[in-house]
Amino acid sequence: MTEIASLFPRWASTWGELARTNALARSHCRCCGMQQRVDVSIQILRFGANGSPIDLRDKCMVVGCHGSVFYLVARTYGRQWIAMDTRREPREAVAPGVNAVSLDLGSRSSRSR
Repeated sequence: MTEIASLFPRWASTWGELARTNALARSHCRCCGMQQRVDVSIQILRFGANGSPIDLRDKCMVVGCHGSVFYLVARTYGRQWIAMDTRREPREAVAPGVNAVSLDLGSRSSRSR
């Protein structure tokens, strides 16, 4: 039996298409779970407009983390994020997503403590 390849939307197939449609991108570290915004124009400079975020691995940029990241894309704010990763592994193997909001880094209550 052959494995059926995952289908991704056409607007998310390359970094150039993501830029053309003003889509959003972020990275998610498998090890620490940190999610960070990704500037699509910088990814175009790195990989070219025809480069694809599908199954792209990069190293985590968090100090002290040695994990690797995969990419997530969304058509616009408020839409569901699509994991651009076809790797078949249990969800428990990937650290849960964290960001400044979930870590409560920007609230006034955390600054007054």
